[in-house]
Amino acid sequence: MKAAWLLLLLAAAFPGAGRAEEVRVRFYATHPPAEAVISVAAGELRWKTCAQCPENTAKRLLLQGAGGEVMVKDAGTSAEIFIQGKYRLEAAGMPYIEEDFALRVTAREGRLLLTAQVPLEEYTAAVLAGETGEFRNAEALKAMAVTVRTYATRFRGRHGDEGYDFCDTTHCQFPRWNGARERFRVAAAATQGEELWFNGGPAAAHYHQNCGGMIAAGSEAWSGVREAYLRAHADRYCVAGAPLRWESALAVADLDAALRAAGITPPAGWTKLEVAARTGSGRVRLVRLGGGALPVLTVAASSLRFAVGRALGWEKLRSDLYEVRGDGGKIIFSGHGAGHGVGLCQAGAEEMGREGRTYQEILNFYYPGTTVKGADEEAWKRRESERFELLSTQPEEDTALLDLAEKILKENEAAAGWKIGFRVRLKVFSTLKSYRDTTGQAGWVAATTRGNTIRLQPLAVLKQKRVLESTLRHELFHVLVESRGQAELPLWFREGLVLYLSAPEEKDKDEAAMSDRRMEKILENPASREQMQQTYRAARMRVAQLFLKFGRAAVLDWLSSGIPGGALDGGEPPGGHRAEQQP
Repeated sequence: MKAAWLLLLLAAAFPGAGRAEEVRVRFYATHPPAEAVISVAAGELRWKTCAQCPENTAKRLLLQGAGGEVMVKDAGTSAEIFIQGKYRLEAAGMPYIEEDFALRVTAREGRLLLTAQVPLEEYTAAVLAGETGEFRNAEALKAMAVTVRTYATRFRGRHGDEGYDFCDTTHCQFPRWNGARERFRVAAAATQGEELWFNGGPAAAHYHQNCGGMIAAGSEAWSGVREAYLRAHADRYCVAGAPLRWESALAVADLDAALRAAGITPPAGWTKLEVAARTGSGRVRLVRLGGGALPVLTVAASSLRFAVGRALGWEKLRSDLYEVRGDGGKIIFSGHGAGHGVGLCQAGAEEMGREGRTYQEILNFYYPGTTVKGADEEAWKRRESERFELLSTQPEEDTALLDLAEKILKENEAAAGWKIGFRVRLKVFSTLKSYRDTTGQAGWVAATTRGNTIRLQPLAVLKQKRVLESTLRHELFHVLVESRGQAELPLWFREGLVLYLSAPEEKDKDEAAMSDRRMEKILENPASREQMQQTYRAARMRVAQLFLKFGRAAVLDWLSSGIPGGALDGGEPPGGHRAEQQP
């Protein structure tokens, strides 16, 4: 097999395939703790100091931030800690968290950074618990489930430069953990995979507590948000269901201090605050401060609200939909609603559900012009063969894939030495855009595998690149390997094994050598296509060396038995041996 083909193969499969349905959530994002206790809640608590390191078990772990490292009491320090199992996480001054999400712990400036890998549907249920705890209507809850899931898909990576997708505050979406969310899991399950789409992609599904009877356009809250479905319109359901009126009397001196704390300098001795401009939905856009010695000052209403919220409490100005009047040394704000007013109004959605509207009707009212679709926006049709199920929007053109898949699976099973006992699903996307939007992968990743489902770019694209058969062979080896492999096996081992089984005759180059730890870190978060390809070559060579050193049967047995202690010690075999024999 030619090396050029290998590069295409390396680009065709990504070890994180299927992770698009998970999100990385930072626990205690606003106030990272200096110390945390993680104790077993059920079963066994497993932890290790690197992705490929041997696992330890414990009943209780005391973790402390030590500069840029994590200190494990009685076990030393490490750059990172990986934890699995059902655990209870406790930190001083924080609510405890009891979950079973894979947890990665790092440290910065003596503070622990706790990042969980959360399945998207579990994240959806947790956010429903946090954001819609007062909901009583099932259809309204389902509408929110679609909205939350769409928001997570559209804005995944919001904190990407910090190494995670979402924080655990209302800056992103507020999740409530600890497993007490069965009602919300039901709503998530009832709409599983469904999202709001517009023009071929997930919509910007903003939502808020109460619009006060008037939905705001997206541009009223964020200048760059001009989606057609986020437009201003009246909301009779909000008014009929839960009209929210509020009033706050704030001393001028307190307002002055709040503004100065936010870096805004009001006129000296100011005594008056009045509305200077409103938005299309009637919300205050600008306020004017005057009555003092200096010229009047115009301030954005959003700046005023944030300044007041931070200094005096977020309940003081619950929205920008208000009237103002002076009263001695105080400013009286008389308002309606709560939140920015853009997108779905939770109070109105609950009332629509109470009145018998379906969740699709609720979503259509608040996001007009969008469509509720499965997460991949495809009208799937199904075809079957003995061991495969084909999902395609153009089954007449794609059905020939079934015969090819049957042939390759038979060959792969013979090469691996075992068979799978389930039917494999082949999902062929009609466009590169729908493939990228659904899987979260770049266009040069030709296929992804999750469980028993292989998701492929359009067959015409793969045929044009001459990688259809090689891609399918590679992904079917992934299905075989993952059907037998333990979850804690290193990524580099699983991927290297698939690459080697797919092309056992390929010659390796010595310069591809890389440490196990570095391979694992890159495969978990590759910086570029080139870096990923280099790591794939290194992983394949490493597995080839293991085949040569321990034998084919032993290495394949590690999938189910685990890699024996010491087997990976000692680095690469001397002389840069290459495995050229058939598997």
